[in-house]
Amino acid sequence: MTHATNDRDRLMLAFAELNRHGILARPALATTAEQGHALLRADRAARHPHGLGSYVFWTQADEQRFDPTGDLTAALPLHCSSEEVATAVEAVCRGARLDPQPMDRSAALRVAPAAPRRAAMPARWAAATSPWRWLGARVPVIGS
Repeated sequence: MTHATNDRDRLMLAFAELNRHGILARPALATTAEQGHALLRADRAARHPHGLGSYVFWTQADEQRFDPTGDLTAALPLHCSSEEVATAVEAVCRGARLDPQPMDRSAALRVAPAAPRRAAMPARWAAATSPWRWLGARVPVIGS
């Protein structure tokens, strides 16, 4: 199993899953959102004239929302072809440990940056005695 270590990796895994289910998922399209919708609608119609035309993408302009390590620093808008696709994208993103949130427009989501990770517990705290030490050691109950 592949372990995603940052938000970009998790998004790419989510997009791969969406592609496997017939939803065209494209990262960083070099267009505006409006042009991206038109481009992918035309592509879906040409390749699959009787298909549903499902797609999701983010724009190249939104790439600046990722830091150099691939984590989001600001919410990333995901543009979807329909509300049904937005529902599928939301489910797949949640499965990839991302936090998708609906936007004002019904067929768009915003993936929020992950909460800051807490630092590991310092060794001096790990070795400290328990505040519950007055309970004493566990003793197995025999009988009954």
